[in-house]
Amino acid sequence: MIRTPLRPALSLLLTGILAACSQTPTPTAEDILPPGSPYANGASYPWSDRLEEPVADPYAAGRDYPWSSPQASSDLSAQGLDAGVNVLSDLPWTSASNFWGPVARDRSNGEQDVNDGHTLTIGGTTFARGLGVHADSTIKYALNAQCSTFTASIGIDDEVGKLGRATFQVLGDGKVLYTSAELTGTESAKAVNVPVAGVKELTLNVLKGANTYYDHADWADAKVTCQTLKPSGKVYVSDLAYTSATSGWGPVEIDRSNGEQRQFDGKPLTIARQVYSKGLGVHSDSALTYDLGGACQSFIATVGVDDETQGRGSVIFQVFGDGRKLYDSGVLEGYNSPQTIARADVTGVQQLKLVVTDAGDGKSFDHADWADAQLRCGPAGAPGNLDSAFGTQGHAKVGGIDSVVQPDNSVVLLGADFSVKRLSAAGTADGTGTVAVPGGTAYALARQSNGNLVVVGDQNDAVVVVHYLPTLQPDPGFGVGGVKVVQLGDVVQIGSPGQYTDVAPQSLARDVAVQADGKIVIVGSALTRYYNTNNEQYQSSLDYMVARLNTDGTRDTSFGTGGTFSLGTLAAGYNCNDVDLTDILFRVALQSDGKIVAVGNSNCAGGYVPLILRLGTTGQLDTTFSGDGLTFASIVNGGYGDLIQALVIQPDGRIVIGGATARFQVESFVERLTTGGASDGGMTFQIADNFFEAGVVTSLALQGDGRVVFGASSTNGIGLGRLNADLTLDTSFGSLGTGYVVLDQAVTSVHVDTAGRIVGSGATDTVRVLP
Repeated sequence: MIRTPLRPALSLLLTGILAACSQTPTPTAEDILPPGSPYANGASYPWSDRLEEPVADPYAAGRDYPWSSPQASSDLSAQGLDAGVNVLSDLPWTSASNFWGPVARDRSNGEQDVNDGHTLTIGGTTFARGLGVHADSTIKYALNAQCSTFTASIGIDDEVGKLGRATFQVLGDGKVLYTSAELTGTESAKAVNVPVAGVKELTLNVLKGANTYYDHADWADAKVTCQTLKPSGKVYVSDLAYTSATSGWGPVEIDRSNGEQRQFDGKPLTIARQVYSKGLGVHSDSALTYDLGGACQSFIATVGVDDETQGRGSVIFQVFGDGRKLYDSGVLEGYNSPQTIARADVTGVQQLKLVVTDAGDGKSFDHADWADAQLRCGPAGAPGNLDSAFGTQGHAKVGGIDSVVQPDNSVVLLGADFSVKRLSAAGTADGTGTVAVPGGTAYALARQSNGNLVVVGDQNDAVVVVHYLPTLQPDPGFGVGGVKVVQLGDVVQIGSPGQYTDVAPQSLARDVAVQADGKIVIVGSALTRYYNTNNEQYQSSLDYMVARLNTDGTRDTSFGTGGTFSLGTLAAGYNCNDVDLTDILFRVALQSDGKIVAVGNSNCAGGYVPLILRLGTTGQLDTTFSGDGLTFASIVNGGYGDLIQALVIQPDGRIVIGGATARFQVESFVERLTTGGASDGGMTFQIADNFFEAGVVTSLALQGDGRVVFGASSTNGIGLGRLNADLTLDTSFGSLGTGYVVLDQAVTSVHVDTAGRIVGSGATDTVRVLP
């Protein structure tokens, strides 16, 4: 509507009153409207913003509802007098309505047009900032529990003279926090100071008096003061106050999806039809920043496009730490992309930034969820925290399939190509060594007392042993250029008697240990034969194998049969004698008396049959262990389905094993056996994200106080854990309160160095954590 200029005669009646109200009636009869009053004949100019109902295509006709949060003070922001103080007229509201014309920013209400108001003035005092409204009015802001205090100076603007009356009201999440007396145009500004800690939605209402005439109300100098606190322990990100946030369509939603332009209009967070009770719902392009203050170690979330888009939308999730990209999801699309786990190592990070981009194709329907987003945080120097004196914030960013920690606390890492790399005690590169084993794969590394290193693996179905000198140069006195190929299997005859066919030898190595005299003990598999009662023929399969070599790599013929112990197919009790088995020993350890303990598995009828055996020093089964030297069952799950991957022997001779149990190995376990092979305690625990995801204990090490450290492989990044001496989880270890430490990768080997620190290695990284 076009404003009509006042007639000169009428304007004489308005002495002392600004033109915004057109005519001054008798102050004592405000409800009597003379001709020319803007309210005559019931005129009104109601206005609202961001209040439209959802439509089929909310992006049509150029609609757009970008949003940004208040800025919160933190250790990362300036700590001046105005740190964390946000003027509301600078912030986008989530919705607003006004009886007469639009809500005005830093001006009075004026008339029905935009920016037709004047300087905010209450009782003769002017204000440069604030909000000019007309009763009845409502303005809502998304604070998301980020702020502590709302302040303002309130009153009826001087542009209506002594007319107008209204009541001011402040609500937090629908609850009335403050209500003023009815204020009139005769009064000076009233100061308002309202605590809003924990408030997610701030609502500012101005309620009319007896009528709505001339109720030009000012929220002058309206501000919210916001600040953050550093997280500690295991915390959901949606329970933290961010330092700042932006979202491409409507406010960031806490524990619900993005929805539309209003706050709280989202639904339960749902990705690939799985519902999450915690998380953040955003819309591309969005960015949320959090002050971690260097107190956290890991971030994890399930990310994806929310199902409310019905398969539409495509986004990219990114995690930044102090400006450095730590994670990138790649393009994720509606129903076409599965749930994706976002993980980031945030050790030492001061500012965490969670970003969602539109993947370059526009932001339509880009409703993105940081579902179940969590931080794991702990104080500096706490057990399980990464050691900042090692590498970069505890990470060397160099990994291997196996490792050893040397007496000077340097770490030697084994590559799958038989190469070795050394890290200094400070976690920096300190030398490499290589040999040529074309087509071969290395599996295990051990250190001899003289500092030499022994590597085992296989090539073309034969065991390969490599010697490195302490300088990491190949040992020229061992084999050819430090490499020796040893065939530990024999020719196997299969078929019917009188019609045998010879099968070439085959042997595999999976672990190695070095005796005090320098002799080399290798475990793995070697080809054997068994009788199949179904077809009454001999067939071949891989059988458990333990071998001992002399220091020069030749077979030690005093051990077992010609240097090798072969168990034979003894799994008949598990109905496995008539199937093609693969029996393999994964780990070997030496007792102080020289006896050899090995663990492994047989893949049997679609499951695993675990094996624990002990040999005497001459390579014969030790009958003092479990009556016959072996057991085909671990204690935790009764045997069938257990997968043993880890082994360590305590100083008192008790044996500790670890791996996974239950169907599909969805539970991890650690258990202990007496020196005689009987159960001596243990526990199962779940370290994967979901019940049907595997979590496996891959390696074990002992601390001097009897506590047991384990390395693990799991879907949610748990890489290290610690057990008390009684094998209960040590909840003082790590920041989760569970005994676990979350890393970026599986840990395949774990050690305790001479200072008691824990060193864990995986494919791409080596970390050191505090004890």
